[in-house]
Amino acid sequence: MNEQEIQHDEHHCHQHGHGDKAPKDGRYDSVPEGYAGAVYTCPMHPEVRQTHPGSCPICGMGLELESAAMLDEGPNPELVDFTRRFWVGTVLTIPLLVLTMGPLLGFSGIREFIGERATLWIELVLGTPVVLCCGWPFLVRAWNSFRTMNLNMFSLIGMGVIAAWLFSVVAVIAPDIFPDGFRDAEGHVGVYFEAAAVIVTLVLLGQVMELRAREGTGKAIRALLDLAAKTARVIREDGSEEEIPLEHVHVGDRLRVRPGDKVPVDGEVVDGRSSVDESMITGEPVPVEKVAGDPVTGATINGTGSLVIEAKRVGSDTMLSQIVEMVAAAQRSRAPIQK
Repeated sequence: MNEQEIQHDEHHCHQHGHGDKAPKDGRYDSVPEGYAGAVYTCPMHPEVRQTHPGSCPICGMGLELESAAMLDEGPNPELVDFTRRFWVGTVLTIPLLVLTMGPLLGFSGIREFIGERATLWIELVLGTPVVLCCGWPFLVRAWNSFRTMNLNMFSLIGMGVIAAWLFSVVAVIAPDIFPDGFRDAEGHVGVYFEAAAVIVTLVLLGQVMELRAREGTGKAIRALLDLAAKTARVIREDGSEEEIPLEHVHVGDRLRVRPGDKVPVDGEVVDGRSSVDESMITGEPVPVEKVAGDPVTGATINGTGSLVIEAKRVGSDTMLSQIVEMVAAAQRSRAPIQK
């Protein structure tokens, strides 16, 4: 697998012209030189990098882990937050729709019983929390997009929702300022709380579905990471063998791969003969015979023979790590319309 095969698609983000990582930008990149911990970045703006979770200062989108190796086993806090906002929005939007669409469905008695003026105030009370509370993340992203002139789909969502909500609030609080052309036969000004609430709730539903799909991808990435061996058996210069953590293996180390063990890193066979199950990489069900001089891939499973290999690629340079990073980069990418 060559380097070009794992580079990020330039058409998904014009800022990714040289792969998934953009050149360091002092305005948005606060990661210290040599920092080895978790780094969070924006899917839309890879120049935004910091050492803690948060929101993108350009578009407001939630930051994601840059490295797949740092994936957390716990629940996604963004998914938890958006799920809660969605259910709150749904609970408030349903009665709002009943009040608004009731006359069209034969339930006009509800508005008549409550009274038109009181109904408008109830719509305001139901719709305002949906727009300002449940839809707050979208409004923040919309504001950031206008502030930085980096317009995206949240610009349209925010502008449409706020326009409908503001018009409706003014129509309820100060209906007398509107000319007669804005009034119905009974003299009431039409309001659009239900439109704003439905838009917010449906966008929240879309975000929840996307986050759940990405969570599934995250589980697949963790499953890929679990395929790798956790330790390696290194052969010292005096011939002794010692089991060490995988992260302590260096290029050039000689490693013993016993029968049934996973190959710890990408390398080359220097001694021994065995068949290796490479199905997790190639999909081929038949084990491949390996002798001195043949390459081996990390996370493949040794057969009945014993091998001595020389480490050629370790850490993030192994084929498994590159596959994981490629999947993670695809997960972070967004369609051009989402920019």
